[in-house]
Amino acid sequence: MADEIRDAFAVAWPDGPASDPVEPDKSTIRSIGPVIDKKIANTAADLQMQINEVELIAEAASAGLVQKGTWTALAAIVGTTNGQAGRVAGPDAGTHTDPVVGGTVANEGEYAWSTSPAGWQRVGDLLVSKVAQVAASFHDNLGFVGMQLQTDGSLRQNPPERSFEIGDTRSSAELLAVQDEFGFKALSLTATEFRAPGVSGGEGEGFNSGFDASPLIGGHLVAFDGAETHLYTRNILPARSDISRVRASLYSEAATDGSRASYSRLGDDELVVDLTKCGGTVYLQTRLDEVNPDIRHQATMSVVTPPVAPGSLNTARVLMIGDSITNRQMAARMNAAAAAKGYTLTFVGTLNGAGIGQISSDVTGPLGEGREGWEFGDFTYAVTDRVSIVTPGDEATYLASDKATKQTKNPFLRVAAGGDDPSVVRNGNVFDFDFYLDRFTLADPHVVFIGLGTNDIRDLNSPDLGPAITDGLTIMCGQIQAARPGTKIVIWFPPVSRSSDRDTVWSEYVEVLSRQIKFVREQADVDIRLLPTWAMASQEVGFALDTGSTSDVGIQTASLSDTVHLSSFNIARVSEVLAAAAAAVAQGAL
Repeated sequence: MADEIRDAFAVAWPDGPASDPVEPDKSTIRSIGPVIDKKIANTAADLQMQINEVELIAEAASAGLVQKGTWTALAAIVGTTNGQAGRVAGPDAGTHTDPVVGGTVANEGEYAWSTSPAGWQRVGDLLVSKVAQVAASFHDNLGFVGMQLQTDGSLRQNPPERSFEIGDTRSSAELLAVQDEFGFKALSLTATEFRAPGVSGGEGEGFNSGFDASPLIGGHLVAFDGAETHLYTRNILPARSDISRVRASLYSEAATDGSRASYSRLGDDELVVDLTKCGGTVYLQTRLDEVNPDIRHQATMSVVTPPVAPGSLNTARVLMIGDSITNRQMAARMNAAAAAKGYTLTFVGTLNGAGIGQISSDVTGPLGEGREGWEFGDFTYAVTDRVSIVTPGDEATYLASDKATKQTKNPFLRVAAGGDDPSVVRNGNVFDFDFYLDRFTLADPHVVFIGLGTNDIRDLNSPDLGPAITDGLTIMCGQIQAARPGTKIVIWFPPVSRSSDRDTVWSEYVEVLSRQIKFVREQADVDIRLLPTWAMASQEVGFALDTGSTSDVGIQTASLSDTVHLSSFNIARVSEVLAAAAAAVAQGAL
């Protein structure tokens, strides 16, 4: 009752005539006191109950709202506090039996955690008629959304190939960081500021200072005079990402006599470069695309631009040593590219590669030693389970064999003899370049191209992978130089597709590339050159697609059918660089 005190006074002082008002005695007046005491006590009890309820709500709220898109996802979560709030944001049109009070309830709605009986009790419909799947987004001034905070609490990059996690940080001053699996921070919250790459920052520890932005590149940039050279920044980073992480700048100094101006190109992905406007040396700088502008990583490379249609010095003999990427049209397209620029290449070897537009088993391409599935160890015989030697005296039989039979034979090997340096003997056999040329009566090549390492990644892991690359290069280059001093050796490696398959083993690609760059630097030999072809062709296109599906407006949607081998676009791009290198050898410029 709400009027107890008023009614008690009305009883004690009932209405009466104005001429003779009621004058209650003391006992009647005193009877009002207990009514007032009781009302105060009840009010205090009600207030305490409300305080208790508020405290319970606050305690539940401190545990945080658990929001999921479906009832199944919420039901899998164990609440931490009685009354903790939950929500099924949907879309989820189903129903379920309430685990706390029973009965059939809709999946979408507001929930509270019950400790006994344990479960999420549905307490009402969604507080808003429709909860957006995206709770917040981060976009630039043009409206491009770079990140979205989903209603399930996850943070998603756009494009959505990679997700981020909120996790511990390495700085006590940083409250939280949102970073991907490689440790690159997309967002950071400190006690005084909200930070993102290229947006904000402060003194002290550099934002993303632990991310390695040093480029995996070196050697010689070679292109025919006047041809465009493409350098892809994201092909040369130690970690792969679609985020614009790194600024890359390629530049060449002006000639001191004023005959050539300074030249530079800047970008975060593809740099289109005219090497004819550069001097003999160019520099590629990279830095993290964020607030610390002071740190640069710089690679120094040499530049060679052989002329088109020269009247002389336009022929070269070439030996291609490699794997399936060499076998599959590479030499044929290289030959065509060189011929189009006025050079004649003569290819030597014992195994014909595939012709332009042909499959791997085709034999209409130039001679060479492009061997499907082979790694460095197959050539040096550090690996013994794939190939066997061509027994002396069986050369004619070997040369008359079909391509499939030749693939299993190593024409470079001979059985080790007592006078062989043990450092070149592998499992009782020797990679002998002089023996190879003489036994098959091959003309001495002017340049040997070595394109290996992809299958080493297939078969080896750390800590064996890196040493295997160095061992193979050391033996093969050393034996070639010992047999034919002055022969140019050009080491190259193909571009690698941007795909989940290749991304998974990218750290192993980094190991192979690092070993090749380091080997050439340490040799410091004018006859051993490195072409950074992995940086000069796209990781996005130039790899074959599955059939997939085609929409009614003609748009094909498909996955990559082959993440390793190059399709015609990248074969042509790489082969032109190799052709230019062969032309540079002909010119005596490499």
